[in-house]
Amino acid sequence: MILVLGGGITGLAAARTLAAAGEDFLVLEAEDEPGGWCRSIRSGRYMFDRSGHFLHLSDPHMRDWVLELPGASWESITRDARVFLRKKITPFPFQANLYGHAPDLIRRCLTDFAAERIREAVNGPVEARNFEEWLLRRFGRAMCREFFFPYNRKMWRTSLRKMGYDWTSWSVPVPGIADLLAGARGEPRTGMGYNPSFLYPRSGGIGALVSALSVGVLDRVRTATRISRLDLRKKVAWSSGEEAFHFDAVISTIPLPKMAHSCVNLPSGVRTAASALRWVKVLCVNLGVRAPAATHGHWVYVPERAYPFFRTGFLSNVSAAAAPKGCASMFVESSFPSGASVKVGKEVRKATDGLRRMGILPPGRKPEIVDPVLLDPAYVVFDHAREAAVRRVREHLREKGILTAGRYGAWDYYGMEASMADGIRAARDAIRKVRGSSA
Repeated sequence: MILVLGGGITGLAAARTLAAAGEDFLVLEAEDEPGGWCRSIRSGRYMFDRSGHFLHLSDPHMRDWVLELPGASWESITRDARVFLRKKITPFPFQANLYGHAPDLIRRCLTDFAAERIREAVNGPVEARNFEEWLLRRFGRAMCREFFFPYNRKMWRTSLRKMGYDWTSWSVPVPGIADLLAGARGEPRTGMGYNPSFLYPRSGGIGALVSALSVGVLDRVRTATRISRLDLRKKVAWSSGEEAFHFDAVISTIPLPKMAHSCVNLPSGVRTAASALRWVKVLCVNLGVRAPAATHGHWVYVPERAYPFFRTGFLSNVSAAAAPKGCASMFVESSFPSGASVKVGKEVRKATDGLRRMGILPPGRKPEIVDPVLLDPAYVVFDHAREAAVRRVREHLREKGILTAGRYGAWDYYGMEASMADGIRAARDAIRKVRGSSA
C-alpha cells in the first residue's frame, strides 16, 4: 500500500501515476474536498481562486500530460502583468519598462544599472552573499530602491540580507542593456520572465484542473482525514480520529515542517532542522465588484509601503466566466510572517482602502462579495538555514520510506507545473521502492 498524504495537485498527479501503474494506493486529504490551494470558489455570481493560479507549462512532456487530462478545456492567454508605482501603471517587468516614469527616475535607473555592468566587466563577477546583494548587482541601487527592495520586503516579510537567491534563476528576469534602453524609450518589453503566456480553464476557475486530475482516482481519495502522527518503524499512520493506515511507502505533499513533527521516533537533530524552516502566509481577499475592472491587465505588482498588499489581480480579465458582464472578480494578496496573527476584518478594510487610493475600486462603491482566504503556508522563505535543513529532513524521511514532493512537501519555490511533475516523479520512485522490496 502506498499512502499519498495531501490531495492537492501534487498528490493527485501522483495518484494518477499510481493508478496507471496498477498500484494499490490511498490519498488522504485533510479538507472536505481535494485540490488544496487550487480549489476554486463559487460565491454568488462570481468565481474566485485562492490567489492567482495561472498554469505556465515549459516542459513539452508536462504540457502533453496536462492537455491530455480528461474533461478540461484550456485557453492559451498572453500575460498582461503590470506594475503600480508612483501613481503610474506600467508594463511588467519594471526593470525593462521604465518608460512613463519621471525622466530623473529613468536616468538614475539606467545609470546605476550601467554602473553595475561596467563594474562586472572590469572586476569580473562577484558572488553575492545574500538576496539583497544579488538584487543590487543585477539591477543597480536606483531600481532596487524604487521596486525590488520594497516589493520583496513586503512579500517575504524578512530582511533580504537573511535570504539566499538560488530560487531566482527562473523567477526574476534580468534584462540586457538593449532591452533596458528600448523599454526606457517606450518600446514595451512584455514577454520577459518565466510566464509570458499561460493556460487557464475556459470555465470553472483553476479548480477545473483539480476536477480533471481527479477523474478516475476520486474513489481512492479519502477527504476529511487529517494525519496526526506516523510511526516510521512500524510503517503505520494514524488520523486525528485514531484510524490506522498501514503502508509500504508514503508520498507526502503536506508541508515539510508539519510532516516532520508528525513523525514519532524522529531524531532530535532532524526535528531541530525542521523547526528551522520558515514561510509566509498570504491573505487573499477575493472581491466581486458590480463595475468593470479598472485596468485591462491580469495582475498588478504593488511595491510601495503605502499599500498593504503586494499584488492585486483581475480574474474576470483572464476568464469572462469569473464574473457577470459589466462586473469584476478581483483578488488582493497580502503577506504575513508565519507566526503573525492576521486580523482578517481589519486587513479586508485596508485592502479595499488601498484599492480605492489606487483608483481601482470606484469611490463609494462597495464590493458585492467579499471572500477572504488565508493560505498558510503560502511561500517558502529561502533564508540561509533552509537548504541544509531541507536536505537533512528530506534525506532522513526518504531513508524511512517517506518520499516528499511538491511545493510544500519538498519545501521549494514550485509553480503548478513543477508541483505536478514532482508528484509524478515521487509516484514512480514509490513504485520502484515497493516493487523492489517485494521482488
